[in-house]
Amino acid sequence: MANRKLPPNEQVVAWYQSGKSTGEIAEMTGVKPVTVDCCLRRIGVKLRTPKEASLLRSISGRCNTARFWLGKKQSPEMVEKRVSKIRGEKHYLWKGGQNRRPYRNVKCKESCAKCGGKENLGFHHLDFDHYNDNPDNLQVLCVSCHISLHKQTYWDAIHAGNEPLRSNGPIGWEKR
Repeated sequence: MANRKLPPNEQVVAWYQSGKSTGEIAEMTGVKPVTVDCCLRRIGVKLRTPKEASLLRSISGRCNTARFWLGKKQSPEMVEKRVSKIRGEKHYLWKGGQNRRPYRNVKCKESCAKCGGKENLGFHHLDFDHYNDNPDNLQVLCVSCHISLHKQTYWDAIHAGNEPLRSNGPIGWEKR
């Protein structure tokens, strides 16, 4: 049997109950913290919850280096300095300052034109041309009806022996 590196159980329990953490006890004795944990559990000592351990650290003056930023706020100047580097044209998603989907402001999404649902609404282009944003070409549909409409159109074309309609969906919103 290997030599025991930990001191007697009573000493380990006394250190733990005096406020030392398992990590500190492990450091003092030259073992891993999990060894101290196992020893305390085997003896039947109730280990501290994370909240209790955090409270004990703050009372004893030991800082929590893992999350040192909690409770701190940056000054508005510092936030502006950080954010200004990625604002406007410097942002990687910048598209020239234009709304990518201008048709969203043309029609109001109140309910699905097929089922009357009021959740998960979106626009369907009736002629499948995503660049034709005429209000007469737009129809408000819920996601479920929109998907079923596209599937039905696809299978109708397949069964008729025609090439299925392909949406010219905006890839990068540039017409090719």
